[in-house]
Amino acid sequence: MNEIEKMLKENKSQTDTLQPPDELEDRLRSALKKSCTHKKVKKRWKMKVAVVLITFILGGYYIDTLAFYTKKLIGYDQVMDSNLKELNQLGNGQTIQKSYTFKNEVMVTLDGVMLDDNQLLMFYTIKDPHKKVDQLELVSHSIEGLLGDYGLQRGYGSINDDKTEMKIINTFESPSIFENKLKWTFRLMKKDVDVQEEGEITFTLNKDKAMGYTLKKDINKKIKIDKGQIKFNSILASKTMTRIEGNIQNPIELVRDNITQKRFRPNYIELELIVNDKKIEEQGSGISTSKDGIKFYKNYDPIIIDLKKVQMKFISLEADYDVNEKIKIQKNNKNKSFKVFNQDIIINQVSQSEGKTFVTITTKEDVILSRVNLMIDEKKVSLQKTISDKYDKNTHKRTLVFEDIGENLELDIQRMRYKEIYNKTIDIPIN
Repeated sequence: MNEIEKMLKENKSQTDTLQPPDELEDRLRSALKKSCTHKKVKKRWKMKVAVVLITFILGGYYIDTLAFYTKKLIGYDQVMDSNLKELNQLGNGQTIQKSYTFKNEVMVTLDGVMLDDNQLLMFYTIKDPHKKVDQLELVSHSIEGLLGDYGLQRGYGSINDDKTEMKIINTFESPSIFENKLKWTFRLMKKDVDVQEEGEITFTLNKDKAMGYTLKKDINKKIKIDKGQIKFNSILASKTMTRIEGNIQNPIELVRDNITQKRFRPNYIELELIVNDKKIEEQGSGISTSKDGIKFYKNYDPIIIDLKKVQMKFISLEADYDVNEKIKIQKNNKNKSFKVFNQDIIINQVSQSEGKTFVTITTKEDVILSRVNLMIDEKKVSLQKTISDKYDKNTHKRTLVFEDIGENLELDIQRMRYKEIYNKTIDIPIN
């Protein structure tokens, strides 16, 4: 131990006598400076990485937001109903963003479409730099596909305050499932004057965006009416609307009535759609007569609730009937009554003055003599006008004016319109 202690003491003495080189301080300062610079560079590099990461995160969020909004149709809140707004929020629309500019600088942009088994909804914008968009009308009757044309059903829109822009929604028949590319052609009208320029926009349907249907059933129910029977064929419910279709006359019945001059022309069908004991709002309806007979449709709001019970209530049918009956009347007639097609008509009074014949009649509120003449001494005199309308307890009293006088009078009723009440309920199977 004494030897070890002696060696340590000697080494300490040698160490204490050592002198550092003059350049050592400069070297140490230089090394320290490099170390600090390296730390600053490393810190700046970390900051750059953080900025890149934040930019990437925010950029990714911005891209996602942009992608979300490009799935939506922008600027149609004033035109869409609540159901379309919800579908739009869910991204069920297909954006198109294709434009056509007319020579007068008016631009039409097809913003997007929505498609289901009931209809194709087209969303488009008309822009007029001359601030006269309220004087413009875009005429488009159909869209053209490979397998045929699909007709316009209805359209509606809104105009902004400075009259530079119009947002419009048009609905067309739903294209065939085999259609892919469609062509929309249109003309511009200005103050009822055709601009004489036709534009077109072609677009491709994204079938992944099609919404299909929620209920599709054959009804095949018939109800007897005054002229034959009315048939309810089918119901198709989708996310944009519910549609009921049927027919009133087949082609053979239509031809028969035309030959015998016993035609009838349905004007309006009162039909309620009831789902889970709640009435569904009607959107619109139509009746058409063609070589295929007389057909009708009724459109309602979409059925978006859990289906437990679906019913139709056929309330009434209003139609115009060929009558071709002549009723003898006299100037002293008062409260003379007769029936036409089981409808009561009362002759309240017949009088003549100032070269005119006045015939006052009373009928049910919904009975209208839609085409009537007066035979005066075997001469046909057309109805000049109707005056003194009065409604009282579901009856309608009015005076028919004919511009001639005579002794022998016959009321010539050629056509009559009235509403027949049925109140028949049909249950629609949902399974």
